[in-house]
Amino acid sequence: MVKLFLLRLGVPLGGRFPWLFYRLAGLTGRAAWWLMPRTRKRVLRNLLPFCDGERDRAHRASKEVFVHIARYYVDLATLPRRDLESFGRDYIRLVNGERGTRLIERPGPIVVLSAHAGNPELAVQAFTYHGRPFVALVQPLEPPELAQYLLKLRSSAGGSFHEASMGGIRACIGALRQGQLVAMVADRDIQDSGVCIEMCGRRVKLPRGAFELARRTHATLLPILCIRDGLDHQVAFIEEPFCVAKTGDAEEDVRRAAQHWAGLLEQHIRRFPGQWKILEDFWKVHACGEG
Repeated sequence: MVKLFLLRLGVPLGGRFPWLFYRLAGLTGRAAWWLMPRTRKRVLRNLLPFCDGERDRAHRASKEVFVHIARYYVDLATLPRRDLESFGRDYIRLVNGERGTRLIERPGPIVVLSAHAGNPELAVQAFTYHGRPFVALVQPLEPPELAQYLLKLRSSAGGSFHEASMGGIRACIGALRQGQLVAMVADRDIQDSGVCIEMCGRRVKLPRGAFELARRTHATLLPILCIRDGLDHQVAFIEEPFCVAKTGDAEEDVRRAAQHWAGLLEQHIRRFPGQWKILEDFWKVHACGEG
């Protein structure tokens, strides 16, 4: 409930004085890094494989993670007051943006794949001004009051956000069947039903939902991987779109698509380890128990 109280307090103030709150968030993130040694160690363990075991690099990156998490909440607080049309133009820089633009301008269902790096929600929100409404799935949270408030904040500037539940999945299927855009973060298997892939030479599970949905609805997968550049600017790297094969082996089709995504994700995190905002013990929680 403390988080909910701070968000309710921060929305009216953060929207008016974003520059101040982004700087305060930087101080808060650095303080949290010092005051939360257990979480700090988990983040360090998460990042070491992406840093090829270089502890100094992973140590520096772990500090960045805490700062980026704190600034993400300022993003949420300022969202209701943002003009996303100008934000997308002035605050989000697209790398290989023509890949996404070409795809979005064509009719047909699209599943945007992203990760807990930068703020992919803002990048996808900017696409709403290309005439493509979208539905997004997010992690269920407790207590329900906090979950509902965050859904309201996320949906305040466009798009329709749902928790990753049966209701949310039905909303995604309906949107894709209407040729719309669905956005999913695909780097944490929160439902414990993931598909085993290899990343950094380890066997871990990634969520399968995006790939099963794309296969079922013939949607194109569009990977968008982001970083925060400064206080509130974002850089969105648009990777080459791809499709899930549809052979007689559905599980293998999903696994191959998930492995392709895992390769893109690994490259991105290796390049920007401090942007990957995962606080749980990733390699332990999502281990396949193989290899």
